Amino acid sequence: MSTITRKTFCRYCHAYCPMEVDVQNGRAVEVRPDRDNALYGGYTCVKGRQLVEQMYQPERLLSPQKRGPAGFAPIGSAAALDEIAATLRAIIETHGPRAVATYNGTYAFQNSAHLGVSRAFHDAIGSPSYYTSVTIDQPAKVFVGTRHGYWAAGGHSFSDADVVMIIGNNPLVSQYAPPGSVPFASPFEQLRQAKKRGLKVIAIDPRITELSRRADLHLQIRPGEDAMLLAGMLRVLLDEGLQDHAFCAQHTRGLAALHTRLAPFTLERVAARTDVPAELIVQATRLFAAGPRGSAVTGTGPEMGGDANLTSHLVACLNTLCGRYYRAGDRLPNPGVLAPPLPRFAQVLEVPLAWGRGARSRIDPALGELMTASMMGMVREMPTNLLADEILLPGEGQVRALLVIGGNPLMAFPNQEKTLRALRNLDLLVCVDPYLSATARLAHYVFAPKMTLERDDITLMADPWYEKPYSQYAEAVVATDGDLIEEWELYRGIGQRLGLDIRLGDTAVCGETAPTKFDLLEAITRGSRVPVSWLRDNPGGHVFADIEVTVQPGDPASTARLDLFPEGVADELQEALEPPPTDPRYTHRLICSRSKYVLNSSGLNLTLLREKSGTTNPAMLHPEDIHALGLADDQLVDVHSEHGSIPAVLRADPRIKRGVIAMHHAWGVAPDDDTVMDVRSVGTNTNRLIDNSLHRQRYTGMTRQSAIPVYLSARPETP
Repeated sequence: MSTITRKTFCRYCHAYCPMEVDVQNGRAVEVRPDRDNALYGGYTCVKGRQLVEQMYQPERLLSPQKRGPAGFAPIGSAAALDEIAATLRAIIETHGPRAVATYNGTYAFQNSAHLGVSRAFHDAIGSPSYYTSVTIDQPAKVFVGTRHGYWAAGGHSFSDADVVMIIGNNPLVSQYAPPGSVPFASPFEQLRQAKKRGLKVIAIDPRITELSRRADLHLQIRPGEDAMLLAGMLRVLLDEGLQDHAFCAQHTRGLAALHTRLAPFTLERVAARTDVPAELIVQATRLFAAGPRGSAVTGTGPEMGGDANLTSHLVACLNTLCGRYYRAGDRLPNPGVLAPPLPRFAQVLEVPLAWGRGARSRIDPALGELMTASMMGMVREMPTNLLADEILLPGEGQVRALLVIGGNPLMAFPNQEKTLRALRNLDLLVCVDPYLSATARLAHYVFAPKMTLERDDITLMADPWYEKPYSQYAEAVVATDGDLIEEWELYRGIGQRLGLDIRLGDTAVCGETAPTKFDLLEAITRGSRVPVSWLRDNPGGHVFADIEVTVQPGDPASTARLDLFPEGVADELQEALEPPPTDPRYTHRLICSRSKYVLNSSGLNLTLLREKSGTTNPAMLHPEDIHALGLADDQLVDVHSEHGSIPAVLRADPRIKRGVIAMHHAWGVAPDDDTVMDVRSVGTNTNRLIDNSLHRQRYTGMTRQSAIPVYLSARPETP
């Protein structure tokens, strides 16, 4: 039996790890790391090494499904598209285009052609009801740069950093590595080599993590107090005059006003609120300020907390005050391979605010579309935290049809009970999902998507995050087996039936002849430094050492400045000063933690990952806290918040800070499955502890989903 080996890359998460695939008789039989890869050096994460099982497990859907009175039954994709398009046409004619919505989950971002096509579909029908996972957990990253301003040459990279400060992120496990953080291409080795050359690492996290164990300083903060800590650090920095004076004088505004408003953030007050000793706050501030190169970055921990907007802004201020940007004459480590060859200038780039334009929310008119630039043009999306309410609230603009792509809202959205009511309230729910997930089980139609090894793709999303100019094109390794589609083909099929003109640039998506995936990727990356045709014709990942971009001097006449004290920050600082309401019942704060074996709600059906991760998402608590509460390791408990309660399995973990409970996000079952739920075998959903109408962030509408006040009580075992 002959074996053909093909090079590809994984699209299970954001890391895009290069792999080799052995194919026999048209079927993938083994995947392994691509040890010839010049950037990853043979690294893959454990999730990606399960691609063969993911492809061929019995639970995988191989054709569209339609739900009827007796449950789901197969239906041809053409027939399903005919019925869906007819329903959407009637909904648009009766209720208007805003009644049609899309939610793009994490996996929607792993197919490079999809986001552009789905956005173009919404533009074609005139619907602003476009939602993604970005506004669930990190929307502040969408708008903080528009409020603060951007440095056109970009911030310092990890590859030449002297110091990094990583706040609420464990990139050694999460594979999430925004620019400046530990790269996802073999993160343990990258960190080891960086430490060897002298890199200093500051970790801010309530847990002792793989990263904090390797850090020079670990600030084990009380959850929810990140903004308080950062404000205190900024005051120390400015009081001691540690800022880059020349850079601040030339390129910033609002420094004096910021310094004045930071006066109440004394070391004593900050230390008391954060549980971080004053001397450690000073030490960390001085170490970061000394640099001279490096960055402060955040992850989902603080971004999902109650002060996400302020936290993101204060991190931007730390980087700006320390001048952590590339200057004229610097060579950029990675100017991007799939981006146009445009020059980079050492100057401030002011852009329109990400909020305050476009459609407004019916739930809260102060909220509306968030807008940010991307390689596919301006991306506009509504705040996902309000989507369930937009479905449930009657009246003009009520969402009546929802297309869910690569996501599982019932597991991921805050306020699970409300989300369930909303999904059941829809006239039409369509999911693209390889399995009957908790959300897909509620759908009227479920389309089975092509998976990683069955479709072409390119490292588009990761292009600006690499530490070197790197890219890879991966062609389909095996032929499609079944009536499968790519995510973007759902919108093409509907668009054709509705007579829409959907385009990516000058490439027609809904023409008589269907575009190939390559056509779309070429349209998205037109004018890139390296043509996608070259990448396609040269398999494997490539580092382009000949791509060199030197930062050019900025325009001396430019009056653009990085704003250290923009609109809204004064109020946010005042709110941060006010201690949160205290209720003696709520003894702990609940945070969400990542597992390297699963990605949110996916991976639990893969044998090895389930064996490694376990069958539940335990409530992890310090052993001394368990003893003080009169409880025991592995005991069943109820976790109570102001909104609700969930069952959980208690797990002693000395890495957790006292007063903190850590649990994995997006586990469990639908609320109506509680009668058969065994928390030891399926876990529990932390979103039942959250009321999405409370603790909303200004501008983004995101609710607090971490640092939630909770308490525990014993729960009897189910007979």
